[in-house]
Amino acid sequence: MHPEPSALLEAAHAIVAEQIARLRALYASAQQELARLEAEVRRLERQLDEVIIQARFASERGQVSATTLAERQRRLRAAHESLTREYERMRRALRQLDQLVRQIDMSSATLAGGGEGDTADPWVQALRSQVIMGREEERARLAREVHDGPAQVLANTLMGLERCQMLLAERRLEHLQEMLGQLGENAREGLREVRGFIADLRPGKLEEQGLANAVREYVQRYRDTVNVPVSLDLDPLPRLPAEAEIVLYRIVQESLQNARKHAPGAPIHLVLTRCDDRLVLLIRDEGPGFDLREVARRAGRESWGLTSMRERAELIGASFVVTTRPGHGTEVAVSLPLRGAGTPSRPL
Repeated sequence: MHPEPSALLEAAHAIVAEQIARLRALYASAQQELARLEAEVRRLERQLDEVIIQARFASERGQVSATTLAERQRRLRAAHESLTREYERMRRALRQLDQLVRQIDMSSATLAGGGEGDTADPWVQALRSQVIMGREEERARLAREVHDGPAQVLANTLMGLERCQMLLAERRLEHLQEMLGQLGENAREGLREVRGFIADLRPGKLEEQGLANAVREYVQRYRDTVNVPVSLDLDPLPRLPAEAEIVLYRIVQESLQNARKHAPGAPIHLVLTRCDDRLVLLIRDEGPGFDLREVARRAGRESWGLTSMRERAELIGASFVVTTRPGHGTEVAVSLPLRGAGTPSRPL
């Protein structure tokens, strides 16, 4: 006797439900471990910051504790680097596990038949999940940048002020003047970082003057900061929907930052043009390139930065292609249909 089709599907659904419950429990356990590792990394960072300052002061004053502090600094730095590598491995594993759970979720919804409308569509649910995860990743990235940038400047300034008070009490006015000058320069550098940080978070030019002008301004700041040649070929463009403009702008940012990290000093060429009924964005560097399949193998799919750019492009209906191989640079190409998306409702 053959089972009824409905009973067959129910049995399959039960099997998937059991497996996904186990995977979710595994995911929750991995999340706890990741949180523990992150807390430990932050604790070591604070200890390392304190020891660096103490060692610098002790060295400047010729204190005998300078050697001990330098050795402690070396050990803390090694421990921090080791733990950071472990944290990154766990973070990548958690991301792959999350993707697996979501894929099985989609399969489970397909077996269950779902309801009517977009909310029951497993692919729509997966896309929404990707968007939420992308936001969480962005918040984590911002937290790291605030910690490594403005927070460090404020911490160093506070310690510098404490030292100024000590120099004043000891009437060492010549050193006090030198220290105040150094603090002023640090504060100006911190202010520049904060302003750049704000500009990256919410590029004002993008909303006011459109994508081409915002990209032109960002590239100029990139040239000033990184000091590499970036050629720019921009056509006059129609205004796009806000979500399309911000996605293309973020892809430019991510691609240039990738070039800075993986192709330091290599010339970059950026083209933003209109070809018939499509908008085409090309970012090409003349760096060392890489083996895309090897990166995909190591990362489980492809690097998270490339995945994020691809998903953002797909959200606005654009295609996204990365072309690279060792010794031949890297090119990121995005093609967006302008019909509907690029209606010039807001002329330049």
